[in-house]
Amino acid sequence: MEARQARVTFTGGALASFGYSFLFLFLFFLIIPGAWGAVPFAVWWTGHLAFDDGGRAEFTGRPGPVWVLFAVLAFLAYLPSLATAGMPHGGRTAMVQIVLSLVLFPLDAAVKLPLYRWFFENIRLAPGGSPRFTGTYWPYLGWSVLVAVSVVTIIGWAWASVAMMRWFCRNLEADAYSVSFTGTGGALLWRSLVWLVGMVCIIPLPWVFRSIYAWWSGHLVVTHTAAVAADADDFPGFNAA
Repeated sequence: MEARQARVTFTGGALASFGYSFLFLFLFFLIIPGAWGAVPFAVWWTGHLAFDDGGRAEFTGRPGPVWVLFAVLAFLAYLPSLATAGMPHGGRTAMVQIVLSLVLFPLDAAVKLPLYRWFFENIRLAPGGSPRFTGTYWPYLGWSVLVAVSVVTIIGWAWASVAMMRWFCRNLEADAYSVSFTGTGGALLWRSLVWLVGMVCIIPLPWVFRSIYAWWSGHLVVTHTAAVAADADDFPGFNAA
């Protein structure tokens, strides 16, 4: 059957974008309840993805299976600061924190990869079902290192981030569709400058968050490679609609 493409539009509002982001960051800051902030955000985000072919998305993940991973991830983020808490402020302390961050980087990647797998595999499309994430540790670590190192170039991180997003999409496998990303590094770079100005001004923060989510979501393309009936059993949460 002829392939059919569906483009994505993000329909979430500015205040909701800020609210759900703040909820996740606040609970992540508390370490243990981080997963309970991630799930509402994911449910809200997927619920506000509009497909131009009439498709729908739903997030079905729950905090229970991954709360430990979120807690470990938060702890790793704190660890360099905790390890140098008794040291005087200065260049030496900063250097120790940088070295610790570099040492912990592979472990951080090992924790994030199953979280990405949990996130992607709990997104259900109607029609189409849930994808399988086939990305493995070493390629993911390599892309993470590339993005981190490219920050030093000031502008190269934008192209590296877009390339990594395409890697994620290539590693999403489904029986009836594939996912691609059409954003470019140049477009991300100039928008990031606008987002930075908005963040500095503080008041536009809700609109900045919404713009970020809209840009990344709006460059996702779902290509249906087989006819799939939009069976109501695939989406029990929408049956009452």
